[in-house]
Amino acid sequence: MARLFIALTLVIVVILGSVFGILFTKPGNNLIAGYIENKVNGQRDDVNLKVNDFVLTFSTINFNATISDNSTIDVSGDLELFSKRVDLKYDVQIKDLSKLENLVNQKLNGSFSTSGTFKGDQESAVIDGISTVASSDTKYNIKLANFEPSNIFFTMKNAKIDELLYMVNQPKFAKGNLNINANIKNAKLGSLDGTVVSSISKGSVVNDVANKAFNQKINVPITFKSHSNATLEGNLINIKSEVISNLAKLTAQKSVIEADTAKVTSDYALVVDNLAKLESIIGMKLNGKLQTSGDVVVNNGIIKVDGKSDIFESLTKYSVKVANAKPEYAKFNIADAKIEKLLYFVNQPRYATGKINIDGDVKNANIPTLDGLITTKITNGKVVNKVVNKQFNQKLKSPITFTGDVNTKLVPNQAVSKANIVSSMANVIVSNAVFDLKEASLNSDYLVKISDLGKLKDVTGQKMRGKLDLNGNISSKGENLLVTGASKLLGGALDFKLNNNDFKANVKDVEVKQLTHMMFYPEVFDSKSALSLNYNLLSKKGQIKGNLLKGHFLPNDFSGLINQFAKFDLTREIYDIVDINSDINNMVLKTVVKMKSKNTQIDVIRSILDLNKTYVDAKIKAQIRKLNLDFDVSGNTKNPKVKLNTKNLLKNKIEEKINDKIGDKIKDKIGGDAAKDLLKLFN
Repeated sequence: MARLFIALTLVIVVILGSVFGILFTKPGNNLIAGYIENKVNGQRDDVNLKVNDFVLTFSTINFNATISDNSTIDVSGDLELFSKRVDLKYDVQIKDLSKLENLVNQKLNGSFSTSGTFKGDQESAVIDGISTVASSDTKYNIKLANFEPSNIFFTMKNAKIDELLYMVNQPKFAKGNLNINANIKNAKLGSLDGTVVSSISKGSVVNDVANKAFNQKINVPITFKSHSNATLEGNLINIKSEVISNLAKLTAQKSVIEADTAKVTSDYALVVDNLAKLESIIGMKLNGKLQTSGDVVVNNGIIKVDGKSDIFESLTKYSVKVANAKPEYAKFNIADAKIEKLLYFVNQPRYATGKINIDGDVKNANIPTLDGLITTKITNGKVVNKVVNKQFNQKLKSPITFTGDVNTKLVPNQAVSKANIVSSMANVIVSNAVFDLKEASLNSDYLVKISDLGKLKDVTGQKMRGKLDLNGNISSKGENLLVTGASKLLGGALDFKLNNNDFKANVKDVEVKQLTHMMFYPEVFDSKSALSLNYNLLSKKGQIKGNLLKGHFLPNDFSGLINQFAKFDLTREIYDIVDINSDINNMVLKTVVKMKSKNTQIDVIRSILDLNKTYVDAKIKAQIRKLNLDFDVSGNTKNPKVKLNTKNLLKNKIEEKINDKIGDKIKDKIGGDAAKDLLKLFN
């Protein structure tokens, strides 16, 4: 039995010796080299590994290979397989990293080189090397226990950020120097121990590249620097960091990364000293300063942010959750924000003062499944007349105060609002305003209630009395705006349509006497109206056409002059149709009026009404039976002067006297009836 055991042992030793003898010979080396080539090249179509030299003995190794004809790997030194001891030198030169895409499953660019030594045995070994990655001065020293990393020392000095971006196939949108100093005493999860300090200096954004890569329009220089200090303890990585640029400052006093789950918990503080500098980045002009701080948690694709801010000199709190890059919910409360600060923030003049409170509870912030409620309350609102007058060429004098309530319900793809704005001038009520978030379009009704038109004097420049209700709809999409409106007015109706800059209005059955009374104009004429207005807001030009129906003059200076000189009561004449044609040019109306009754014909052959200056200048021709009269009307529209041109009146009187004398003579000579017929011929 003992002999059999010894015989079998000898056979096994001989077989193993033969195998190892073959492997450590030149044919065996060639066999291993071929196996390595086939293993790499067989699995990667675009990678061609060629082993140029492979010598493996019981005590040494020499390995030289080429990857895709432009990269080399060279390893040589002492190798003791049985005692698991190595003393090697290595040199890796990758001239074109893009050739290795299929090998590393990552698109890379540029070149890479590293060299160093690998010394030690299974219990304790050291890898010590250098590299010039991204034009840096990089050194590393890795201590191994059982061929696993135990201590890692790593320094990288002045690595070029643009080259690093290019290396990992990103646009070179930034420049600067990256420095890293790592001293990791224990790299095992659960017992981490060490520090990592990193910094960026002389950082700057390359605007042309960033604009193209991120669809921006940055036109201001952006410089930045950063510093972070990480401490590794057990299973946690604690980081203190800051990023400072000429636009903003972001700091985190304590960021904690759980190494096994990659969960991140951090505080943050963001300060933007001058929001105007962000215009080219965010696409709009903002003013003032922004400060916000809070806490953020990132875990398994879910981001939760809780924070506060003093934006608009308010007390603002917010909470946001994003899951898998999609917004999930948002809650916010803005308390006692100042209207004047909000206007300044969005680069608008200080039209008003007051306070705004906004409370938002967006249960689902994903647009297709939107769900939530936002309530807005405006208190102590007051218009700043001086600013409004300057910006809109107004002459506001009386104080204008306002309050408001807006309730917005969020539904899939839409924000639906109800609003009630109460001011000392007018009230505005909106029952259903729908803003479509996908189409960026607005459709809304409105009701404007003016209880006292006299309060509009500062705005319209026209003293008025009475009240007015106006209701209609507003729709807007892109650059297109459509506003319609209607009102019951002075016994008739008004309707209008504003399509972008084109304004059209129709007035039907409005009592002219009531209209002139409402506007404190002299009550000259009484009728119903049928008028249409076409006006372009951009060119400030338009036309008024229409008729006054079944009208008659009221006792006034004009009818009094007619009665005085023509011995005719003009107020008894009925004018079935009065034609009006008026051209408008920048609030100046040039009007022609034609009116005819049974015994009269009156034409306003020229009329200029300047609404800005409240001035009228008109020329009127009147034929009262056979009497022709000319009138001039001029002066302030509230109390114009009516002047009779006596030249034609004297001419008519002289002709009348002559006709009387001639008639008497003819009558004496040829008789009464014949005289009448003859006078008709002369006339």
